[in-house]
Amino acid sequence: MSPLILHLPHASSLIPAADREDFLLSDGELAAEGRRLVDAHTDALFGAERWPGAVLAAKVSRLVVDVERFADDAREPCARVGMGATYVRTTEGRPLRDLSAARRAALLESYYVPHHAAADRLAGERLATQGRCLVLDAHSYPLGPLPTEVAAGRPEIGLGTDAFHTCPELRDLLAGFFRARGYEVAVDAPFTGAFVPNACFGADARCQAIMVEVRRDLYMDESTGERHGGFDRVRADLVGLQPRLADFAVRAVWPT
Repeated sequence: MSPLILHLPHASSLIPAADREDFLLSDGELAAEGRRLVDAHTDALFGAERWPGAVLAAKVSRLVVDVERFADDAREPCARVGMGATYVRTTEGRPLRDLSAARRAALLESYYVPHHAAADRLAGERLATQGRCLVLDAHSYPLGPLPTEVAAGRPEIGLGTDAFHTCPELRDLLAGFFRARGYEVAVDAPFTGAFVPNACFGADARCQAIMVEVRRDLYMDESTGERHGGFDRVRADLVGLQPRLADFAVRAVWPT
């Protein structure tokens, strides 16, 4: 078993029929909102098929439940603009859903709780057998900032770190990897942080994590959501990153 886990929280565009009934938007409006928010093609872009048994992907669109937000709105900064774990506002601040407390709880129970339980299980298996775990938190983001964003800068590759769970060696490995391949790279810009399983968060430094954000214009047409000719280059580089991470996870001096 490899210590690696590939986390894909926003790759899915699936909105199940039963959950579609919650939304106040027309089909066209909802599709447009999905194009702004879904990290389209990131499963293929990061070569998820090359991570057997090590992929944790959200089952539904983040418009249904965003598994990477805190479930408690009091802890989640994005909840202030109606985009906590269960979005109730669009990226433009329009009403998206009117969720009762009971409906919100049902959505979290259906999608959020199982996702985090799976994260804890995958991390626990790796810590038990390998003594270490490394989470690559895979994302993309649009060329232009969304109205709800306060982050500045749009580098081609944004790396997000956690003060406890991202050692400097891991951060520098990825920054050097992408810069050597000609990408403009920023650390903790435009976004900070990385997904860490709850069972490890803030408690077990043997679980390391780093977020990779790929600017979408590098690989897709943002107006249509379709891949373009740049996709193959970015995918080849991201696929090439996996063995470097695997080697680091096995050979590097690991925090304890």
